Amino acid sequence: MKFYYLKTFNQILVVIAVCFLFSFAALIAGCSFLPAIKKIAYDIKTPAGDLKKKVGITFFENRTLGAVNNFEKIFHTKLAETIKETCPDILIIKPGDTGYPDQMAVPPKLASERIDNLVLAKTGRKLGLNAIVTGSLIDISGNKESKGILWFKDTHNFIRFQIAVEVYDTETGAKIFDDSFDDEIEVDELDLNNFRTGNANEIPALTDALLNASIPIGEKICDAVSIQPWKGYVISSVEDKIIISSGKRSGLILGDKLEVYDSGNIFEGKDSQKFLIPGPKIGEIKITALYPDKAEATLISGKSITVGSVVKRTN
Repeated sequence: MKFYYLKTFNQILVVIAVCFLFSFAALIAGCSFLPAIKKIAYDIKTPAGDLKKKVGITFFENRTLGAVNNFEKIFHTKLAETIKETCPDILIIKPGDTGYPDQMAVPPKLASERIDNLVLAKTGRKLGLNAIVTGSLIDISGNKESKGILWFKDTHNFIRFQIAVEVYDTETGAKIFDDSFDDEIEVDELDLNNFRTGNANEIPALTDALLNASIPIGEKICDAVSIQPWKGYVISSVEDKIIISSGKRSGLILGDKLEVYDSGNIFEGKDSQKFLIPGPKIGEIKITALYPDKAEATLISGKSITVGSVVKRTN
């Protein structure tokens, strides 16, 4: 174990040195080194040997008045691709994937129309998710603007849109990310008229712009999830045989020892939203059998390991 940490520390020192060299080179050569620097920064946040986090994505709702280029059906797929490219060690599940639960495709709502974050978190725990991404297209509009001075003025046509994104932690039900993305595209007169008459699906440039919005959004989600510690959850507990909702794909191996924490107490916040306060450590388990997304374990110490208990890597 000491060798592992020493090796990891040495790797980080090397990476920091390389980052310095890249930064110096970027000052001389411009922005061409930035993608490499970003990749190195990600590697620092998620050192080799860390368990892979799993993230679930829901359908992104269209809250505008009209159909907009099949936004609900395509955006989550492009977003999943972006997160995977930015954070290759994050596992993604999305609508349409095998085993994806119907109850998570459309996030549960409270009477206030806010997302029922507690129900969402409990669903995510059963799937071994560390976080759940939700969002919606909340506004889209078209307008004309005159630009220029005097007789050099010209009329330009624009379509603007806004996408809201939220990421929920499954351990607490709290948000770890809450942001919106605004953008606009310039279109010709025909496209603006199509938009105003409800024919937004006839505007290819709008489809491209909506999909391109997944890039900065996905990068921000990657950053938010990367700094969170890995967690797994107990989905079955009978005597000393315990099953957790993470397995080989998360990087667990036979013999791994994990700490077990109480599922926590529920408290109610604003607008009837409920959250979980992480509970104390109640035991340790050892992995005895592995499957792609599940693992069996036996109890090493402790008692009262119940469904919903949180498991974390031992220090």
